[in-house]
Amino acid sequence: MKSSYANHDSSLSPIWIVGFTGHRHLRDPEKVKEVIGTVLDSVRADLPGQLVGYSSVAIGADTLFAETWLSSGLPWMALLPRAENDFRNDFTESDWAKTSALLRRAARVQTLSGIKEAERDLAYLECGLLVVDEADLVIAVWDGKPSRGVGGTADIVTNARTLIKPLILIDPDSLAVKRERFSAELFSDPEMSYLNRIGNRGAVPAKEKIDPEERVQRFFQEVDAKAASIAPRFRLWVAASVIMNALAAILVAATIGFQVNSFILNTLIFVLTMAAAIAVVLIKRRRAHQKWIRCRVASEICRSALSTWDLPDANEPAWFNQLAGFLRLAKTIRLLKLTDTTRQITNMTEWRQKYLTTRVDEQIRYFRRRRQEFSFALSILTIGFWTLSALAIGRAVLTGSAFGIGPIFPVAPSDFFAWHAVQSFLPIALPLAAGCALSLISIFDINSQLARSRAMESLLIKAKEQIEKSETLPSLRRAVENTENAFASEVFEWFTLFRYPRFN
Repeated sequence: MKSSYANHDSSLSPIWIVGFTGHRHLRDPEKVKEVIGTVLDSVRADLPGQLVGYSSVAIGADTLFAETWLSSGLPWMALLPRAENDFRNDFTESDWAKTSALLRRAARVQTLSGIKEAERDLAYLECGLLVVDEADLVIAVWDGKPSRGVGGTADIVTNARTLIKPLILIDPDSLAVKRERFSAELFSDPEMSYLNRIGNRGAVPAKEKIDPEERVQRFFQEVDAKAASIAPRFRLWVAASVIMNALAAILVAATIGFQVNSFILNTLIFVLTMAAAIAVVLIKRRRAHQKWIRCRVASEICRSALSTWDLPDANEPAWFNQLAGFLRLAKTIRLLKLTDTTRQITNMTEWRQKYLTTRVDEQIRYFRRRRQEFSFALSILTIGFWTLSALAIGRAVLTGSAFGIGPIFPVAPSDFFAWHAVQSFLPIALPLAAGCALSLISIFDINSQLARSRAMESLLIKAKEQIEKSETLPSLRRAVENTENAFASEVFEWFTLFRYPRFN
């Protein structure tokens, strides 16, 4: 299967992690290495998108995999069971020289932490389990026999089968290759395919090479522009339907109260009623709204990654792990970031100021503006509701109809319009208008939106203070991660609307 993303300058190919495990002692390492190479060639041909290798570097099959993978020009991430200075004690001088050379070529070297001296044997098991957990496909050089010790290849294969991971098994003795649960359907992502189809894209010149950050930046600009072009009109359609129905009802009350039989008025009532119904139909379709949600969530995932691209080992927001349907996108961007060997902070003070200016301050202004807009809207609609309600109550009191007594300020029947307005039209029109104002507060979720904007503004002001006080890279990383988690919580709200819309 060929990748459908390779020829677009703003597309973002999905990345798949190919994990590896295998025996240390092999009867014929060279032949096993040849088979590993053949398997990798088939995997590259079968899987759409890009591949990243992931394995430990124990002598034996792990080393053969790393050598073969790196020779193909693909990024490889290494996982060490212990700190490098300690891990090298498991090797001879010549073996460590070979392993050390591989580690220097790795896109990323990760070390397990918290392993005690008495648990050294468990470290290899933890390495294998972590590789399987992260991998989308597991390749194993395994003779089919039970493990000879803790953390053996058989244990890792068993874990992969338990997690229902696609497997490619290579028998080191017969050199036979067997695939388990491997199918092209498992390596397709509908959401990324959709996002890569939107908009117009130009072809990449054949000799142009785009670095990972630039690739994410171009993809972000595409989906962000698309989201801006289809800004949400969902609540506006709901509000329009309510307002048009209320106006139609008020006009009906006018025709009855004032005893008017006008073709123009009846036509207007019909048009308003039909328009309200059409608005409901558009609401039920929800396509534009869902397109906006999909593009907006994707752009915010990109924005978060780009804003922390040069911050070493910064974790992605925890909320991103809850975005079913967007997991591949989040994982792809994370892997591009992890395997980009050019990223680094050259000046922490300058980076911090740039982050505060372009990320935090901008969002503080955004939530402050939202708070002011929602406060104004809430004030207008609340005043309208209470004013209309007071007029309705006042009309009832003044005419005495509410208490079954005579009118305090009677209106003469001879005054046709005043009489019918007070007795027939206003009793219907005023409560309808008041109810409409109250409905708009609910439709636009103004109270919760206002509370959310206030909370986010306050939270970001505190986050800014923490970032400004960060004097070391670890403290800066923690403060930035907390800030990005706060941003991601709003992304999760959008995602919830996308997955579980209120109107069906």
